[in-house]
This record gives sequence, C-alpha cells and structure tokens, in this order.
Amino acid sequence: MPKSIWARLDTLMRQLHLWTGLFLIPWMLIYAASALLLNHPELAKLMGAAPPTWREVERIDFTPNDSFPSEPKEQAQRLLAKVNLEGAHRIQGKPNPNQMVIIRIRGSGHDRVTWRKQENQVVVERQEPFSMIRLVHFLHFRHGYKQPVGAYLGWAAVVDFVVLSLALWVISGIYLWARLKRRWVSGGVCFAAGCGLFAVLVVLLCW
Repeated sequence: MPKSIWARLDTLMRQLHLWTGLFLIPWMLIYAASALLLNHPELAKLMGAAPPTWREVERIDFTPNDSFPSEPKEQAQRLLAKVNLEGAHRIQGKPNPNQMVIIRIRGSGHDRVTWRKQENQVVVERQEPFSMIRLVHFLHFRHGYKQPVGAYLGWAAVVDFVVLSLALWVISGIYLWARLKRRWVSGGVCFAAGCGLFAVLVVLLCW
C-alpha cells in the first residue's frame, strides 16, 4: 500500500478518535457520574439526596363517555391530555377494574396519574423533591425508541451513536497502537492485561 494512503488513514483514524470524543463529552460525563454513584451509593447520602415522595397536586372528577377508548394505551393518552400532561409515559402494572396508574416520565421528577374508576376521579401526584442524582440516573438509563417524543427519540439516536463511537475508539486505538512500532511491547502488555483481567472477572462472576 503506498505510503500516502497510510498517511491519509492515520489522519482519518486520529480525526475519528478526536471529533467523536469531543462531541460525546456531555454524555460520557453523565454516564461516568451515574456509574460512580451507582457503584458508591454512600456518595448520594453524603450529598444529602432525600428519597422521593409523592405530593398530590390535582384531583378532578372524571366519568368516561361513549367516545372514551377501551384500549389501555389509548385511555392513558386521553387521561394525560385531560390533566395537561401529554408526553412520554408508561402504564404502571396491569390496569384492573378499580384503577389505572400512569407514570408521566420526566427527568426532573415523574408525575403519577391515577384513574380511580369506582370513584370517578383522576388524581395527579408529583414526585418531589427534585434531585440532580435522580436526573443523572434517569439520563444514564434513558434508552430505546418506544416513546414517540422528539427528545426521547433524539436521545436514543445519540445512544446508538455512542455505541458506534465506542467501537470506532477501539478500532482506531488498536490501529494507532499498531502503527507505533515503538509502543508494540508496552501496548501489547496493556492489551493482554486488560483482556486477562476481564476474562478472570467474568469467570468469577459466573462461578
């Protein structure tokens, strides 16, 4: 392969390594902070994080009419619209003849909407107090394309980009190491040590 092609490939690998890393700095910091707090939960206590509580903020009378849908998914959407809480949500548990519970998902603190069917009431509760720690965890575990909301779809797309970038970092890192002959021995030792430790821990965790 001509030397000029190797030079262009070197440049490409360095740019992939650099630009994807700079673009993903906020996401990497979020994942790092959340992982640290998950691995050391005592830090949350030192930071004064209080367990969340639910505070009732609204209670309205609600009697469904003939146009009210029968499917739980559509019912949840109509109920959220009724209390002006349209957006990302999930139905908690399995709806039953007595009630339906909907969690309106928010990074700043969820809302819980409970339709008490026997009482013909909808009760809205808000998760308080706001916690930066819970927000960081929320962002860390935010994934998937199930929520048809722009911000959630955008975040899911970035998660896919993070995965792709990590693969590119590995590939470009191996390539750059292979191109530096003076680093073959030291780099090989680090590579072997990492793979060895990974294998040992996986075996022990599966034991």
